[in-house]
Amino acid sequence: MAVRLLTFDLDNTLWETDPVIARAERITHDWVRDHCPQAAAFYSLESLREYRNQIAASYPDLRFRVSALRQEVMRRVFMQSGESHERAAELAQQAFAVFYRARSEVTLFDGALAALQVLQAQYPLMALTNGNADLELIGIRSLFQAHFSAEAVGAPKPHPDLFDAAFAAAGVSAGECIHIGDHQEQDILAAARLGMKTIWVNLSDAAWAEDDCQPDQEITHLSQLPAAVAALAD
Repeated sequence: MAVRLLTFDLDNTLWETDPVIARAERITHDWVRDHCPQAAAFYSLESLREYRNQIAASYPDLRFRVSALRQEVMRRVFMQSGESHERAAELAQQAFAVFYRARSEVTLFDGALAALQVLQAQYPLMALTNGNADLELIGIRSLFQAHFSAEAVGAPKPHPDLFDAAFAAAGVSAGECIHIGDHQEQDILAAARLGMKTIWVNLSDAAWAEDDCQPDQEITHLSQLPAAVAALAD
């Protein structure tokens, strides 16, 4: 069956995410210190992270709604520091905007942009993410026909909802798609269960640990991606 769609994970597939998030959180905490010193004094950066984990554990519906979770945590923090309901909500929105801009200051992995440009000329590309990266701010939105997030769709990978949204938008079946991602369960296993072909982006040279399936292709550098897609499209 011919390949008619490529779907991509984003975080840790096209760029390294953890350092970006850590930097964005530091920048946001500095902003809070400047605009609401009592809140910054009440919550250190580390205790703020712990509090966010507690809220996520207490409210499962917020766990994958990563933007809403961050704003709700900050709203509570500002209220705890003595701000009114209205002012706390306003400050939370402003703090999240600071975080979101910094969160989108990513550095694409070597070979990522060139691979995307080559593939975009041959196939429609769609992004499927459990995160909240902004492709416009990153500068690669024009390469993707669509961008679906767990927060917008209503469920995170490995649930099939994100994949189903892409199938519906492109008018294709799972067997006509290749999914490209780094996460063994959320990307490769989840896609394979739906009948998609898969390419595992294994930039850290990790061992494959899932017993239920094997990736159809594995790459260790994104410059290898066009060839891996071609091998599956033949």
